[in-house]
Amino acid sequence: MMAAAAVAVALIGVIFAFALVGQLSFVFRMSLSGACIVAAILAFWLVLKNRKAVWLHISGTGQIRLVEHHAAVRVKPGSQVMSGGLAQLLAGSTVWPNLLLLRLRLENGRVRTIPVLPDSVSRETFRALQVACRWVASHNNDA
Repeated sequence: MMAAAAVAVALIGVIFAFALVGQLSFVFRMSLSGACIVAAILAFWLVLKNRKAVWLHISGTGQIRLVEHHAAVRVKPGSQVMSGGLAQLLAGSTVWPNLLLLRLRLENGRVRTIPVLPDSVSRETFRALQVACRWVASHNNDA
């Protein structure tokens, strides 16, 4: 989504550069165009640099461990883990056939919502995560 926004801002810069909008002076038009294109490149670069992958580990007893990893390739393999800890599945979580919205309470008390789409993991992993979340939710309601 951020990539699409960056492309839109870059296109606005191109529109200004070719004088397709308004009667602006050449210097102002080029300055505005350059600012839009630089902002788009910077936004796209920051998104790529700060990507995080969230891994959910669910044990056989329903204990959920959330681990965040840097997705940057230049990071050493040993220093990829950013944070991790136990989490509890909350009642507002949504489990649909093509979307999981998992509301998790972390150890520090923060509530985090994690969207999981079927194209972000393999089909088998998505199905296993669906089943595990339904099982955890049903056992949380019993307690």
